[in-house]
Amino acid sequence: MNDAQLNSANPPISSLLRGITWLEVLVLIVTGGGLFFLPDLAREQWPWAIAPFNGRFVGTVYLGSFVSAMLMAFHGRWSPGRIVLPMIFIFTTIVLGVSFLHLDQFDLQRWQPWIWFLLYIVLPINSAYHLWLYRDRQSADSFSTPSHWRGSFLILSVLFGVYGLALLFFPTASSAFWPWPIDGFHGQMYSVVFITPAIGLFLIASRASSLEWKTLGLTQLVIGACAIIGLLLVDAVVPPEKKVNWALAGTWLWLLIMAVYGGVGVSMLFRAGRNQEVG
Repeated sequence: MNDAQLNSANPPISSLLRGITWLEVLVLIVTGGGLFFLPDLAREQWPWAIAPFNGRFVGTVYLGSFVSAMLMAFHGRWSPGRIVLPMIFIFTTIVLGVSFLHLDQFDLQRWQPWIWFLLYIVLPINSAYHLWLYRDRQSADSFSTPSHWRGSFLILSVLFGVYGLALLFFPTASSAFWPWPIDGFHGQMYSVVFITPAIGLFLIASRASSLEWKTLGLTQLVIGACAIIGLLLVDAVVPPEKKVNWALAGTWLWLLIMAVYGGVGVSMLFRAGRNQEVG
């Protein structure tokens, strides 16, 4: 397939969407990279008071989000935008709603919360507008998803979605087994870690391009791997009374969930390579 045919099969996204996504990419790498690699400095500038374990995990989530947003902005086409755009809409809408529900967490005398709310108002509006604009677009440059993958994606989509909704509506109970204490605010925030990929997995369950497989796979790999690494890094420096209790089954359950989360991403990356060879 030559460049003209490829571009016709995979139309571009709008300049507005691409520009705002590049802005989002910049914000995500600064905030995610800051919280993960320079946590003490980044936490001082964060819009709310955030403890070490939560800070590293939020950094992890933002690094994963950076991957998918960067790939959409870089390619500037409907693939991978077809899966990334709905994921951005779900992620930002939930975060905005949770933020409004917990306004008491934000010190509105500081400038950081105002930037936070500005971004999380603009991003869901922008993504909602473009979802409506592209409502009739079909899958671009895609392959039929093999039946065994389709079944796995649908099962994972349901499992991730159900657990994400449990975190959203019952945050304290649903996060009780996590290796560090989770309050209701952060529990609800973390619902997007599961609801967002549930949307992506559902969207690629029937058809997807190799780039869409790579985008979702790399996003999941980054989040799964960095979540585990981040836990170990924080546990190595916090006071003894705040360290992870490695004797608890819940700790190992959380590690297993993150390992599966990242492992699915690795499998998708390998399969994406095979799709590309076949194509």
